[in-house]
Amino acid sequence: MEEPAVEPTRDTLPDPPAPGVLKSLRAFVGRHDRWIWIGVFAIVLFMRWPMLKGYYYKVADVPAPATAIEWRTDFDAALGEARREGKRVLVDFSADWCPPCIAMKHDVWPDPEVARAIADGYVPLLIDTDKNGVVPERYGVTGIPTILVLDHTGTVLREDAFLSASGMVKFLSEK
Repeated sequence: MEEPAVEPTRDTLPDPPAPGVLKSLRAFVGRHDRWIWIGVFAIVLFMRWPMLKGYYYKVADVPAPATAIEWRTDFDAALGEARREGKRVLVDFSADWCPPCIAMKHDVWPDPEVARAIADGYVPLLIDTDKNGVVPERYGVTGIPTILVLDHTGTVLREDAFLSASGMVKFLSEK
């Protein structure tokens, strides 16, 4: 048996905003319309900066600076090296077409502090998700760049995504 529809009453409806509040809000937006749009644009630009920077590097064909990091590409060999040396594995899941990945190749990996932090305690492993689908699938990687820190058994200790050079140094210093 269906229940009869209940008509909304004054007690069940939210109070409408006071007319003066709406008028004030419209006046504020009208006076500051340009600044609101500039603010929205700045927020979007800030959030999409790695993407834009990566596109620039790719379109302008800017080569990535040299890095002191000696990336490994063999997952099992990197785990074995980590076990022998008592280090952790830093995995960068990346692809050649990925703008934030390209930005990291230009701005993060060549940074001397990042290279020093990696050399001090990590075996760096670069996984190209287009060429190696097994390892990304094993770790449930659905977006790139993805950065993982693994122990020598392959257990995930920490993970993150796009990081600046200073963010990467901080990420690597966490225990």
